[in-house]
Formats: sequence, structure tokens, C-alpha cells
Amino acid sequence: MSKSIVTRLAAAALVTGSVLGTAGLAAAQDMNAMYSQYHQAIRAAEVCRDMKLDPATWSKVSTYIDQKINYEIPAGQRLTLIEAAKTDTRVLVEKKGCDSEDVGALLGLYDSELASL
Repeated sequence: MSKSIVTRLAAAALVTGSVLGTAGLAAAQDMNAMYSQYHQAIRAAEVCRDMKLDPATWSKVSTYIDQKINYEIPAGQRLTLIEAAKTDTRVLVEKKGCDSEDVGALLGLYDSELASL
């Protein structure tokens, strides 16, 4: 093989790896965003509707969310995302209120996917 062919093959491998790595990163970010959004929806329902999930419901909701993300987020990262979602939602509700469009979207997600679990 000539040196130029080897160089081109190496460059192609780098580009392929870079593209696949970027796609993997984007997928991980999507999973994080989805996971956070579900937990924001739960927190919005808790704050705006003055409700608490019982342990059995938490188990069902957690399983549902884990299945949605295909169990791809490690436990420690999940906890970090949950805590951030709780804080972000509290701030959102304080600033915009439960009747705002943003909070309404979270409540809609809760109602459409989680409330019946």
C-alpha cells in the first residue's frame, strides 16, 4: 500500500470515529435532557398541585422513565439530573408561576405520560 492510501484510510477512520463519537455524545445529551424533563414534570406536579408520589407510584414512574432512556444513564448521573431538575423547576415556578406556558408544558407531560402510572 502506498503512503497516500494509508494516510487517506487513517483520515477516513478518524472522521468516522469523530462522527460516531459526536453522534454518541448527542444521543447521551438527548437522554439527559429527556430524563431531566420527566423529573421536571414530576416536580412541577408536586409543587403546583401540592401532591406527593407514594413509594409504589415512584417505583412505577422511575421504571417508566428508565425504560424511556433505555437504562443508559448511570445512577450517580441520574441523581445529579434529578436534583438539578428539582431546582430548575422550583426556580421556574417561582419566576413564572404554575399558570405559565413553560410550567404548563411540564404539567402536560406529567398528565399525558406519568399520571396514570
